[in-house]
Amino acid sequence: MDYILNNQALLSPAVIPSEVTDKYLKLASGEQLKVLLYFVRNIYSGIEAKDISDYLKIAESEVLDALNFWEQTGILIKTGVAKTTEEKKEKVAVKALSVKPTREEIASLSQTDPMVSFLLREAELKFRRALRGSELQTLVWLYSDYGMDISLILMLVEYAISENRANIGFIESTALNWIETGVDSIASAEKYIEEQSRKKTSWSIVQRLFGLEQRNPTAKELEFCYRWIDEWDFKSDMLKQAYDKCVDAKGKVSFSYINKILEAWHKNGISSPASLNKDTKPSKKKVGGSFSAYDKSLVDKLLNSDD
Repeated sequence: MDYILNNQALLSPAVIPSEVTDKYLKLASGEQLKVLLYFVRNIYSGIEAKDISDYLKIAESEVLDALNFWEQTGILIKTGVAKTTEEKKEKVAVKALSVKPTREEIASLSQTDPMVSFLLREAELKFRRALRGSELQTLVWLYSDYGMDISLILMLVEYAISENRANIGFIESTALNWIETGVDSIASAEKYIEEQSRKKTSWSIVQRLFGLEQRNPTAKELEFCYRWIDEWDFKSDMLKQAYDKCVDAKGKVSFSYINKILEAWHKNGISSPASLNKDTKPSKKKVGGSFSAYDKSLVDKLLNSDD
């Protein structure tokens, strides 16, 4: 290739983690890469989502989607949890700053608390190997500092393995999420896992219908898919209609825009292509205090409103 990097361009470098190019260059969209580049270049400037939105000329909701994507990959870390006014979230944030036990402290705990020995032995059986130092520290930390039930920790390890995400980062972040949201029993953990499974199924359906690349969805994308399919009960034909309408209007896939379309249809009782193709003028006859026909002006208002 007849190109070299201009040394003058390195006078004010912006550091990009190699993991971005090694793992996510093909998976990330153009907007996601642009948002990350702007973030890295202005990392010390106290930037806000609106600043990125204004500079890149994209919707603020898409900026937030992109930042959420990079958070899910682990490239970005969300801060400011300790600022919440909810007592439980404050407790989690403070605990997260605590120092994890050393190997010596773990060895001492194993001798004085049989539950620690049981936890580590059972975890090794589930991993089918000896635990690494970070795994030892985090599992004991969840038990000793947070008082997380042994059975719940082991269930979380099983869940991580079943999801092919048996890494301590996923286990720790999921554990803190469980503590923060009140998942404190086997029953509530099973409910959480079942809901996550339904979200993944919903994502698979949307991914196939929209022709999206194989990648892990962001948390917001999972929520959108779950809402459309499980809560609003939209079928494939209506999802495809919303997708086509979005691409025609925006020239690309925008989950936020598609959500506005489906939200408008859901509020107006439009659940099939047949009802979508009916006369768009509101009926004079009301049913239950609202127009029974498709109110086009309301849909247009929702589509053109800000997030």
